[in-house]
Amino acid sequence: MTVFSLHKPLYHKPSFIRRSLLAFLILCCSSLILLSCDKADNIYYRGTKAKFSYSFTNTIPELNAALNGYGEFCTIRTNGDTFIFANLKSSTIRPYTKAEQQIKPMLGLSGFIVGRTNMPDIGAEEPAIVAFDLACPCYDEYATTRNLLLQDGGLAICNRCGRTYDLNNVMGVVVKGPTGRGLYRYPVSYNAMGNTLKVMN
Repeated sequence: MTVFSLHKPLYHKPSFIRRSLLAFLILCCSSLILLSCDKADNIYYRGTKAKFSYSFTNTIPELNAALNGYGEFCTIRTNGDTFIFANLKSSTIRPYTKAEQQIKPMLGLSGFIVGRTNMPDIGAEEPAIVAFDLACPCYDEYATTRNLLLQDGGLAICNRCGRTYDLNNVMGVVVKGPTGRGLYRYPVSYNAMGNTLKVMN
């Protein structure tokens, strides 16, 4: 005897499986996106404030060379009312404008090292402009900032801990001396048409 059911199944199995698989794939993709965003955010140093915007970068020879050359770098420091831009060959001092006196720029722990790397990072078409803190990360060990010194070949050295850092590597890795973390790094943007540099954290 054959019995026929008058009730329809709650779902059609193939359709249910497809929907479940699609939902699983969407969940996996969303997780990967969130993880990649978190990883990208973690490359920057959030331990101190960076608030620096500078127009007319073309009027500062050391900064202009660093932003438009390859493998050249410029340090940016302040003594509270002037900016000091320097590379291995020369330096330029420029007083704060009235607007800057009111805004009070913040240059991280000790100032910045800014420049364009001499080769593109993996997956990039153009060499990146980077902004590192002028303070050596050995600050974590000694609780006292020690400024880095620029060296030929896109390097920076710390006389305290003996580490040498590669500025042409976007992560500022240690290439000589005791092992350690890379340089403190900040988000940076450069508008070549407007000759404006921004380092904001």
